[in-house]
Amino acid sequence: MNKKFLFIVILLCSFFVNAQDVVKESVSEKKAATAMTLNKRFSAKVLNAYQENSKTKVEDLFSYFQMLTDASLNDDLKKEVVKNINLLFQNPNTMVIDFTSDSFDKITLQQFIQKLLISEPILFSVSDESRYDSVEYQSWKTGYTISRTKSGIVSKTKIVQKVYFFETPKMFGEETKVVFSTLLGEM
Repeated sequence: MNKKFLFIVILLCSFFVNAQDVVKESVSEKKAATAMTLNKRFSAKVLNAYQENSKTKVEDLFSYFQMLTDASLNDDLKKEVVKNINLLFQNPNTMVIDFTSDSFDKITLQQFIQKLLISEPILFSVSDESRYDSVEYQSWKTGYTISRTKSGIVSKTKIVQKVYFFETPKMFGEETKVVFSTLLGEM
């Protein structure tokens, strides 16, 4: 009787392991299909337009970062700038490069915002040259160069940043339409 029970347990375990493998393969195939459909769903021209839009978001982001270091900006405007920065990101705790330090360590977006609020003025400019790497599951990576001027010293840093691409249903009156949007991710 113990041998039968042991045999049944082993047989059931093997079924569970096989079932988990099938589920993992199914999820992987679905992600791969979604990534492919992003390339197939949009022409290269349309996808490039979304990627160019993400470049505009990056430029806006660094303009906002620069504003936070401006001592003449009042607190209410700084709160609005922080709000706008957070709206650009998928997650408020995304890891970004700390441009207030010379080591360029990675810290959370919220920590970086707090450091900018007490930082001396920093001027940022985003290079005109951007690179878009392969499209992944609902995202791609974009590369650009940031010039940072702090205390009269100019430094350039190459950045690779993840950009997320989402479909969001929006209501227009009584009609629902799917709107596509981009949000910034980790650097």
